[in-house]
Amino acid sequence: MNTNPNQGIRELILNKRGDRSLESLSKACGGVPTRANLDRLINRPVLSWPKENAVILGLARGLGVRVIDVVTAYAASLGLPVETDTSNLTLQGAGNLPEASQRVLRETADNMLWWQEQSHIASDGANAPTADVHELFPADRVAASKGEPGVDPEQLPE
Repeated sequence: MNTNPNQGIRELILNKRGDRSLESLSKACGGVPTRANLDRLINRPVLSWPKENAVILGLARGLGVRVIDVVTAYAASLGLPVETDTSNLTLQGAGNLPEASQRVLRETADNMLWWQEQSHIASDGANAPTADVHELFPADRVAASKGEPGVDPEQLPE
């Protein structure tokens, strides 16, 4: 067990909380965890896994992270080894891109996974189909479809 409260779930909460009070963070989480439980997670060592899945889902919602991020942080707090490389998608040749481009691809994928997860959570966790990228970013909302300036591929650096 990790008895150092400076790692794991505490660090995730403090890094993603921003300037919100624990009360407002609890509200953003949907009330679970409560303000008092958030205070415990920040100020005391984590001794056990949450008894309710709602705690993990609430923290993911309120902190704006994926469920896997909360699960991994809890596991780290408990001293459980967790493999954090959960990628199973390979883009051929992407490893040859500059580091900045690789980072953009990873961040874009993380954002798309987050949106998909939020869609699933919004459907009350049922096994309903989740939104795809076209539902999340409808064509009538992109700059080019509204006559706004976009990226001219001819102007991109080589």
